[in-house]
Amino acid sequence: MNAVVTLTPGPVLDRTYLLSEDLSPGKVNRALEVHEYMSGKGLNVARTLHLAKHPVAAILPIGMQDQYLLFSTPFPQILRIMPVQGRVRVNTTVVESGGRTTNINQTPIPMSDEDWSNVVELTLEQVSDMNADWLVVSGMHPKMTATGNPIDLSELYVRAREMGARVGLDTSGPELKHWARSGFVNLIKPNADELASLVGRELLTLGDAIDAGHELISGGIEIALISLGGDGALGVTADEVVWARATAPAVINTTGAGDAFLAGFLSQVISRDADHHAEGVLPQLDLRAGLSTACSWGALAVSLPTTLISTFASAPTAEIREVDRDYRLTEGAHVRY
Repeated sequence: MNAVVTLTPGPVLDRTYLLSEDLSPGKVNRALEVHEYMSGKGLNVARTLHLAKHPVAAILPIGMQDQYLLFSTPFPQILRIMPVQGRVRVNTTVVESGGRTTNINQTPIPMSDEDWSNVVELTLEQVSDMNADWLVVSGMHPKMTATGNPIDLSELYVRAREMGARVGLDTSGPELKHWARSGFVNLIKPNADELASLVGRELLTLGDAIDAGHELISGGIEIALISLGGDGALGVTADEVVWARATAPAVINTTGAGDAFLAGFLSQVISRDADHHAEGVLPQLDLRAGLSTACSWGALAVSLPTTLISTFASAPTAEIREVDRDYRLTEGAHVRY
């Protein structure tokens, strides 16, 4: 069995406050529970895959003053740490009794050229050592201290693909728009509004979303995983479209659901053929199995108070639906950037 390597360029200390009632802005609010642990989108993906017993490693650039935080991080055996300058950022989540979630996310800490180069080399070393099927870069992209520009992922992507790995990207904003059309990325995971922004138009029906997905495919993407909220999700490739949906047992905290969704997909599209890299041929993907598990794990994640999944026992079964291009999306997707 081959593996997944995740890189979280801007890891984070997650603090989640669980309230017994609704949040009262401008007033004192009491928390019933507070959870604190190292996190970040790539780390969340890696933890979920590890729980499902898939080989995985999570690359984290961590500030030298904050490495003590790793002692309380679940599944430390999957971590590959690159010490860098600066402190780790902090994201705060407030979960109300009815499930409404408020996030206050700190901007990633800028990174020096030397630190970023070291992160790239550690990541590629791990891709090579594990004969990885996938390199997944998840989360916000720090800026470089020397230029103020976001990190440049092109060398990382090109070299990882030369090693036989597919490249997945889960980010947002201008960085998503740039790399989605770069020709370096195999998979992206936009939500409906992000997809609308990528193609520059509103999406009102399932057919609109499918057409937008195909537009990205024609621009060089191999797989577009499109999350549609309560309307489920789409998997779009050049040859196939799959629509799936799973009903969550409850909606408690939506933070991290996208990471569980991506982990679910990856869990079903990891090659079992150890020799495929040597042959230089990428393994075929089972889009239906991947999207079905993605929806199941994503629905499970929103029913939990934190981003940490401890068991898949209550994960709901996903339904593969007949594609209806005229189906009107519950919430139309709008251009945001």
